[in-house]
This record gives sequence, C-alpha cells and structure tokens, in this order.
Amino acid sequence: ALIPKVDSPQRLNDFRPIALVGSLYKILSKVLANRLRLVIGSVISESQTAFVKDRQILDGILIANEVVDEARKSNKELMLFKVDFEKAYDSVDRGYLDDVMGIMS
Repeated sequence: ALIPKVDSPQRLNDFRPIALVGSLYKILSKVLANRLRLVIGSVISESQTAFVKDRQILDGILIANEVVDEARKSNKELMLFKVDFEKAYDSVDRGYLDDVMGIMS
C-alpha cells in the first residue's frame, strides 16, 4: 500500500510504501488466539503440559522423574518410552480441524 508524502501527490516519488501485512497478521492472530481460548479446554488433553496456559513444558519431565524415582524406591519394574513425532503437524486430521473451526464460527 502507498500513502502520500505530500499534500497533492503527482508522481510516484510523492508516495511512501507501507506494509500492512505485519499489522494484519498481529490482529488476525490475536483474534484467532482469543477464539481458540474459548474451546481449548475441550480439545486439549488434561495430560498435555506444553503450550497451554498455567501449564509448563517441564511438568511432563518432572512427573516422569517422580515416577522413575518411586519405581526405584519400591523396587518396581518400569518401562518408559519416548516418541518423537517427526513432522507431527503434517499428520493433523484436517477434517477434525475443520470441525473445530466450524464450532468456533
């Protein structure tokens, strides 16, 4: 977009370019975040500890450490496994995502 630098612009040099994408992005992302906040509790599992308000990314690690310590103290066998979801966002169920977005509108 261009805005005039002078009162009566006649030439291209009389205009100044401005970028609205940054502002639009900020506004739209804030609107979307506020809308998602309304339904996030019914979509996100209670066991998810990262990227949710009032939960910490380290909570899962702390819980795992406590479980391991308790198993050691009580001589119980324990098996843990870690899954790294490579390209996790590529595996999002688009139909489910559409349904959630439909509920929000």
